[in-house]
Amino acid sequence: MRLLKNAKIAVLLPLIIVASACDDLVLEPHAAVSNDAYFKQIGDYEAAIVGVYDQISIADYYGRSLYLMADIMGEDVKQNGSANRYQEFADFEGQIVTGHGFEQELWAEGYEGINMLNMIIQAEFDGPTSVQADYQQIMGEVYALRGLIYFDLVRMYGQHYTFTSGGAHPGVPIVLEPDVTLLPARNTVGEVYTQAISDLTRGISMMSQTRGGSFMMTASAAQAVLSRIYLYMEDWANVVTMSNSVISSGRYALVEGQAYVDQFKVGGSSEAIFEIQNTDTDGNNALGSMYRATGYGDYLPAKDLLDLIDPADVRMQMFQIDPGLAGIYASYRVMKWPSPTSSDNIPVIRLSEIYLNRAEAHARSGNTAGAQADLNMIRQRGLSSAPAVVATGQALLDAIALERRIELGYEGHRIHDLMRSKMDINRVDVTGDVAYMGYPCQFCILPIPQYETDSNPNMTQNAGY
Repeated sequence: MRLLKNAKIAVLLPLIIVASACDDLVLEPHAAVSNDAYFKQIGDYEAAIVGVYDQISIADYYGRSLYLMADIMGEDVKQNGSANRYQEFADFEGQIVTGHGFEQELWAEGYEGINMLNMIIQAEFDGPTSVQADYQQIMGEVYALRGLIYFDLVRMYGQHYTFTSGGAHPGVPIVLEPDVTLLPARNTVGEVYTQAISDLTRGISMMSQTRGGSFMMTASAAQAVLSRIYLYMEDWANVVTMSNSVISSGRYALVEGQAYVDQFKVGGSSEAIFEIQNTDTDGNNALGSMYRATGYGDYLPAKDLLDLIDPADVRMQMFQIDPGLAGIYASYRVMKWPSPTSSDNIPVIRLSEIYLNRAEAHARSGNTAGAQADLNMIRQRGLSSAPAVVATGQALLDAIALERRIELGYEGHRIHDLMRSKMDINRVDVTGDVAYMGYPCQFCILPIPQYETDSNPNMTQNAGY
């Protein structure tokens, strides 16, 4: 069973060099040693946790698949005529996906990351008092990252939290120790959310440092992730609490103009709360290569999304006309990740999302003025001449949803926003086989990998696959 076999892989933790005065994470080829022999000094923990950051950055996870699969299932992507990678997710194929196996790799890489984290948690540190603060910070990052990974897995392989009361429907297995004899069943979505919240909350209580800038987990980053989790749960009070903590920390500020355009390529902007660092070596396996003409160029922006954006809005600079496109494929490409060497940084969570999370929570709990103020922050940052929001009630909620679609486009959000809002998928500018998918959508989550269901009698498949 691959989920549990990865526990063996995790024992061989990487020796990784953390270097450079500008907080870059330089990831070097690793050597393998036994877990018992490895964890002796604080440097061993520092190297091990960087190995986890490297793990979640790969193309099968944050580096490409997590966002691309989600966006392809949504409304804002159309397939280029040459597209074949990930096409099965655009077409909502109602069978086990056996072509490219991207859903299998995301599952495997997520659980490998969890097992790496579990091994760090199980290790016993007997270091001097002088490094205890460093140790606590690292362990806080460990717990927060485990919570993030569980949340990523459950939102991709399980229906949204409010699909049933209290998230009582199937989620993903919770595995907290690397025992290769286990044949785990799927926990409920509610149980996985509880685990993710517990891990993130514990991580917050342990973290007091900022290491690696926006490329490493911090207490504020964990609070930001919790604001998203509580949003999905419709726990509006906690969305506001977590969002307030992030915004009032004073560590982050929205960027404007060219700085907005550059933030995805340069990284480390004042708006970045937590992001994945890519390097030139990622090449055509990176997310941007799936959109750019200099890469695979398989996917294009849907025209109906572009029609929603004012031409003077800075966010229109996330798109670029390609004279080589014609007919139904003309004429723009997504340029949110513009580096020709695919060294752009991938945002996990940005300050703009926190404002939009809080705006929705305010609107749904009756604080209309607060919701309007937060929405104005994002709308007028993109276009300073945009009129102030005066909408109320459902019109205000619709305006927030529209702003999320524009601001967070191509960052893996739209399908989750549609499903948690119990809305149909309506692809106005479709080039694939399916233009409409009504809610509830059984194919808007990924199938459990077939190797799991074949080898584990306790593992059930998602409906329809």
